[in-house]
Amino acid sequence: MKNSKNPTTLSNLVYISECKYLPPDIWTRILSTLPAKTLLKFRCVCKSWCSIIDNPDFGHVHAQFNSENNTSNRLLVALEGMGYTGGQGCVLTVRYAQNLRKIDHIFRIHSYRYRLIGSCNGLLLVERSAPQGCLKELRLWNPCIRKSLILPTCPLPSPLLYNSWYLFGFAPDSKDYKVVAFGFDSSQGVKDEKMYFAVYTLSNQQWTVRHDPLNVSSLNNNVSMFWMFNSLSTAVFFRGAAHWLGNNDNQRLAFTHLGSFDFDQEKLTLLELPFTCEERGSLRFLFLLRGSLAVFSISEVSSSIWVLEQDNQKGPWTLWFSGKSCEDGYEVFKLCYGNFEKVFYFENNDSGYLVCGNKVYNIGSGQVHPFKRYMSSHLKLETYLESLVLFKGYGARDLRSFP
Repeated sequence: MKNSKNPTTLSNLVYISECKYLPPDIWTRILSTLPAKTLLKFRCVCKSWCSIIDNPDFGHVHAQFNSENNTSNRLLVALEGMGYTGGQGCVLTVRYAQNLRKIDHIFRIHSYRYRLIGSCNGLLLVERSAPQGCLKELRLWNPCIRKSLILPTCPLPSPLLYNSWYLFGFAPDSKDYKVVAFGFDSSQGVKDEKMYFAVYTLSNQQWTVRHDPLNVSSLNNNVSMFWMFNSLSTAVFFRGAAHWLGNNDNQRLAFTHLGSFDFDQEKLTLLELPFTCEERGSLRFLFLLRGSLAVFSISEVSSSIWVLEQDNQKGPWTLWFSGKSCEDGYEVFKLCYGNFEKVFYFENNDSGYLVCGNKVYNIGSGQVHPFKRYMSSHLKLETYLESLVLFKGYGARDLRSFP
């Protein structure tokens, strides 16, 4: 076995483990490179491996490593409505970003009352709608290991919760997952509108109400709070913060600002989007491009991509691409804009593409390519990553299906 040509086989790993050639911290680094489902099998190899894998801190290390090394073959989880109107329940599947080809069927949800709010390091934040007059149910869910954790009721006043928005992400400094609930209050008039917020932390599984309500007017007097927060469903998690595009004027179609919420500092910042002399009716979408935040803007005749570069002396935004558009492409993105849907970027054969709903858009040619296999128009996509978060230490329960 010592002379085996493949040192990464299970037999060789067991041999090295039994001989105790490596200390636990090195084993942690080695095991963190393996798929989550493989690690669940490796728990049976020996007690030391089981102890490492069952440690909740290892789940964070494993998710972080796989998140940083998952740029080439990005996976998406798809919540697809069944039936003509999507009212016959949903099916949850894992698909490749570049063609939405299904590679794993998770299970069917027999009700269409569930909504994907966000994803981070393999965890999904899911909202279950409730009858009128009842509060909604929130749960964190790891579809890879079929673990689910129902969150306690948010302590914000009920009138605020009925019109609330949520963000989900990971705080790198505290190594904790957080859910942030924002409640909007305009009872004192538009000029005195306030956004109250509460934070749920996974480590102690409790909500904490922040007594310093966010007043966006103190950040930028021209920004309307409601229209700035109304699009939180499009938020992208990146480098310890959630980022989304918002609007400072309900009369304008295009987004005007980038909103960012830092999960460690629990602080909100706003940044104005780059000014361009684009045609009336231009639409803007936020996405990740090669490890940077980028904004895609499209009208009926032209399109452009701006990349956020904080160290750029000429300004935070750099024009990365500009070209022609087409009417079909504009109509696809117009539908996504109206439904507050996210877009996802991938590259194939030196060409860049954006996945938008059940269509793919070639950035260079400006052409729309529908997928060959049928997919429902009632489609919600989120990033997917195999992880062990929630496997141990949080009291999450096994979940094979949603009611």
